[in-house]
Amino acid sequence: MPHQMSLSTRDVCLIAVMAALCVSTNYAMFGLWNVKLMDLFVFVSGFCFGSLAGGLVGTLTWAVYGVLNPLGFSLPIWIATCLSETLYGVGGGLARKFGLRVPDISDIGRREHWVCSAKIALLGFLLTSAYDFLTNLVCIIWAPALTVFVGAVPFAVAHAGSNLFFFFWGGTALIMAVQKLSLRGGDKSG
Repeated sequence: MPHQMSLSTRDVCLIAVMAALCVSTNYAMFGLWNVKLMDLFVFVSGFCFGSLAGGLVGTLTWAVYGVLNPLGFSLPIWIATCLSETLYGVGGGLARKFGLRVPDISDIGRREHWVCSAKIALLGFLLTSAYDFLTNLVCIIWAPALTVFVGAVPFAVAHAGSNLFFFFWGGTALIMAVQKLSLRGGDKSG
């Protein structure tokens, strides 16, 4: 019999809370285009609660924010962002599954902490690059390529640069905090 993936009531609650955190911070940071904490929160969800939960947080976040986006709604872009945001959650789950170790809280400021922060920042940067590539590819279909390229470059730089910063300075600490607060300590690995 094949392995079935299921979500407990607790998992559903965690997904809803993390998605609400993502959506609310998106609105709070609306004036900073392509600078959002959402991607970090989705990655942390995947790392702490597994790829399935992380992917669902990303999809649910864009399902809400994309429909109620202050800039308007576009079905193809909405679908692209819903699907592409899952990269962060799945990436977080896979990072943990394949051995990314977050140090103990007692290691803050030590070499292990900084190495982990650098690894998480690099993952965040790579995931952001993939996200921007995929979502901009969809935009090319709906706008002239030159317009998308010229318009996309500053947004991609802001997105990748801010995520590099957020993932480096917040990734390790946020994972430690969520694992400490979690009753099960983030025991799902993928």
